[in-house]
Amino acid sequence: MALFCSPCNKTLTSISFASFAIPKAFKSPYPPILSSEKVSNFTPRISIDLSQKKPHLPKCSDSSAEPDNTANSTTIIFLKGLAKSTAEGRLKVVFSQFGDVSRVKIITDKISKQPLGFAYIWFPDKESAQSAVQEMNGKFLDGRFIQVQMAKPGSCKPNVKTAPYKF
Repeated sequence: MALFCSPCNKTLTSISFASFAIPKAFKSPYPPILSSEKVSNFTPRISIDLSQKKPHLPKCSDSSAEPDNTANSTTIIFLKGLAKSTAEGRLKVVFSQFGDVSRVKIITDKISKQPLGFAYIWFPDKESAQSAVQEMNGKFLDGRFIQVQMAKPGSCKPNVKTAPYKF
């Protein structure tokens, strides 16, 4: 039992605590969580199949993309700071003034499917991509100042279907 004095009305309040004990005859089917006893019959078993290749996880996903055999002949630029309302068609129209735009991909959240403000644009030649970077970097597009730069090699790869994991 504990006694407490309330500062407001200066009255003593008593609180009783009840304690319960588990009978010693009770045995849990599970090993103890915090115990100094060693659990002798527990052996962790982990099996790893190293013959399988590590699954490829793409950095940007495009479900409609097929692996492109001409990936080495194209040049990709990276845009960031895009407005959420910017559409792929709008980017294609704006950047086609620098050359033929072969593909546009706006990066979206995997769960909500909302645009994240990043995009990749594919040009068939390096000169068109470089002129687009020089002209459009820091420009105002759809209410936002965008940053345009050459994409790092391997930063955006097409989505590759992998076999589901077997548990």
